[in-house]
Amino acid sequence: MFRGFLCAIVIAALVAVAGAQSWPPRLVGSFPAPPGAWDVAYEYRWLYVLTDGTPPRVYQLTTTGSTNASFPVPVPAGARGIACNGFQPDRMFISNRLNGYIYKLTMEGSLLSSFLCPVGSPYGLGFSEYYPPHGEGLFASCRDQNLILRLNDTTGSLLSSFAGPSTAVVAFDDFFAGDRYARYLYWNYYIDWRVLDTLPARVYGVGTRVEWPIDQTVYLYVLCGNAYIYQYFGWTAVAPASLGRVKALYR
Repeated sequence: MFRGFLCAIVIAALVAVAGAQSWPPRLVGSFPAPPGAWDVAYEYRWLYVLTDGTPPRVYQLTTTGSTNASFPVPVPAGARGIACNGFQPDRMFISNRLNGYIYKLTMEGSLLSSFLCPVGSPYGLGFSEYYPPHGEGLFASCRDQNLILRLNDTTGSLLSSFAGPSTAVVAFDDFFAGDRYARYLYWNYYIDWRVLDTLPARVYGVGTRVEWPIDQTVYLYVLCGNAYIYQYFGWTAVAPASLGRVKALYR
């Protein structure tokens, strides 16, 4: 009886908190991206935006779009995706859609190693630091195969893969994705792919940070083909299946 009573209290508390949440994430702002931008990564207080060229360049921006620093990276032309791991030591990953390689660098842009993407040409990159539906680690979007690959970030070996939300996935980070032929921002927050929002232009890249475990706070930046970055924010204290977990805990 006590366990059932305690379970009811916990569930009521979770539902009460859920009423004050901001979920799903919603658009809260936008600002111009650097010219020629292809992908964006968010690592704590900085955005890292990749531009292609000879050589490609990375811009470190504030979360309001001001440039704090920029530097060239020793990667061949054809750079397409960027991700940052957030662990110690911090590392940056850049994909090249022309030669199929993914490059591992320091956060200052010094090359450490590289490996060949095991399936197709990598487009957008993402790095999940916690445990979204598909695990943690480095993710590469392969447009031509419409596959998102989860890779070993040291060797490049394939750990798992899953289909993108439509026909030609070009960006994925945590729960969020973009497709080559759509202006939709997709997400799969412990459910099948759904459309979260429709943007003014096609999605080129997504950069996300998800804070756990007390609640789930999402900071999301979406780079679009109109050279703008769109900022989303949301938080929830009740994850899907949380009520089921509480019931199981106090069964």
